[in-house]
Amino acid sequence: MLVVITIFISIIVTGYVMVLTYRHKEKLTCMAAMMIAMTAAMMSSMLIGTVLGTLSKGNLFFPTVLSVSTGMITGYYTGKPVSLMAAIDGMMAGIMGGMMGSMLGVMVLYQLPAFMIAFINLVFIVVMLFLVRLIHEEAGVSEKESKSSAKEDRVDNILVRKWYIVPVAFVLLFFIAKFSGNAVSLQSVFSSSEASTKEPIVQTDSYAKQNNGYQEVDIIVGQNRYTPDEVKVKAGVPVKVNFKKAYDGGCLSSLVIPDFDIRQALKKGITTVEFTPNKPGKYPFTCSMGMFGGYINVET
Repeated sequence: MLVVITIFISIIVTGYVMVLTYRHKEKLTCMAAMMIAMTAAMMSSMLIGTVLGTLSKGNLFFPTVLSVSTGMITGYYTGKPVSLMAAIDGMMAGIMGGMMGSMLGVMVLYQLPAFMIAFINLVFIVVMLFLVRLIHEEAGVSEKESKSSAKEDRVDNILVRKWYIVPVAFVLLFFIAKFSGNAVSLQSVFSSSEASTKEPIVQTDSYAKQNNGYQEVDIIVGQNRYTPDEVKVKAGVPVKVNFKKAYDGGCLSSLVIPDFDIRQALKKGITTVEFTPNKPGKYPFTCSMGMFGGYINVET
């Protein structure tokens, strides 16, 4: 639901800014149009990139391509009515926003991605509110002139003059994020994007086995994944997780399990991590950058 709302907000608000720029193209200077195109492109591509990054299972290809393309199109059609220079500036900003948003989405994949999407939504709304105000100021639209246009006045009142929209939007996005579940559950949308980097699948049991008063489970550390990426253990029983790594170095050379205060270097060979999960729940583990990870599913 949060993803759908995000895309809807992006299309409606960005579309309105583009239409508004086109309406006032004769009154906008090249410098103002460059700023408008750059801001609209960067914010929209960053928002879309963040969403797609959280759905990508750590693969940056499709999120980057789609968000950068969105930003370039937005920048071009926002700036082109005024000047080609503004259009080029907008396209360049769209490239930067798309790349940053995609990387952000992947980095928070196992660190409250739904809340990050909600936060970026809020930032997007606030910046675009100021952008709409900038367009009116640069175009010389006075209060009186704005009220004479019924359609534009209605939208402007909603997007600009109603200051309380910001805190209300924040509260709504917060609760949507809270009850929408983990965005990682939607990653199957981009499952095909892993084809180019897929490693041989190693069959391992995701259920922990009882061994001398411990629960023990093995996880294979690949170049860009953990196998399995979700293991199941029982609450209240000590756990040993054996991370098996067949190579030196790599992005997955550092392990972080924040809920159990674990930060461990993973060297070539077997590294065993021990902890006792007392409460049922789904606890993430990631590499140090948060780009790759999995879950420890604690059951009763």
